[in-house]
Amino acid sequence: MKSILVTGSSSGIGRATVERLARDGWRVFAGVRDPADAAALEAGPGEVTAIVLDVTDAQSLAASAAEVREATGGTLDALVSNAGIPIGGALELVEPDQLRKILDVNVVGAVAVAQVLLPLLRTARGRILFVGSLGGRVAFPFAGPYHASKFALEGIADSLRAELRPQGVTVGLIEPGPIDTPIWAKAREQVAAQRAGLDGERRELYAERLRQFEDTLSSAEERGEPPAKVAEKIVDALGHDGSRYPVGRGARALAALRPLLPDVAFDRLTRTLIS
Repeated sequence: MKSILVTGSSSGIGRATVERLARDGWRVFAGVRDPADAAALEAGPGEVTAIVLDVTDAQSLAASAAEVREATGGTLDALVSNAGIPIGGALELVEPDQLRKILDVNVVGAVAVAQVLLPLLRTARGRILFVGSLGGRVAFPFAGPYHASKFALEGIADSLRAELRPQGVTVGLIEPGPIDTPIWAKAREQVAAQRAGLDGERRELYAERLRQFEDTLSSAEERGEPPAKVAEKIVDALGHDGSRYPVGRGARALAALRPLLPDVAFDRLTRTLIS
């Protein structure tokens, strides 16, 4: 039986991936931050072991790697690095600590979990899949911290792919477009909170545009495709050694179009989308 660890498994894409892989016969280690989420995952179909894992905590990472090593005899066939958080709002108003937090979780955490599991992955000549985003290829206003983290993950995946291929470990990047997950509601709450705190000149500059962006987030959530569609793409990517896997309505087309558009044309397009 092949074994895999999926981070960020409590909801959304992570949970759908755990459920799909377990049904397909994988031995799944499901990383969750909240122990309360463990029971529901383990009660599902197949062989699922929930692991309390904080990708920003070195002790938690080491303990999780040790647990997987002991359970599998020192091998791991694949890692799906999915843990991530959103932070939305005008960049001028984002606190530096917020920016550090999203980069710590979405970028540093993704690298850290790969680092502790690489000895097990090398033994199995395994596969790493980072769950990035179409937002790692295309950036819109008022989502700068999130885009920064996902653009960074694109570079991380490219470098790590070249470094690990001679060792027998392959690296791929899943790039979802709008998917129906809790991340949209969380981002919308952050933008609304930032807008509520505006006063004076900043209210004049940003209040209406932030309100429009909240509407855009709501629309994206409503149009979002089911997480199971990403889980299906992850299953497909585990069986191949490709590098990038856009998934979702229009994701491939927009990713291909962006490099062809001058910045001024793309900025004009974003103004029509967020208005």
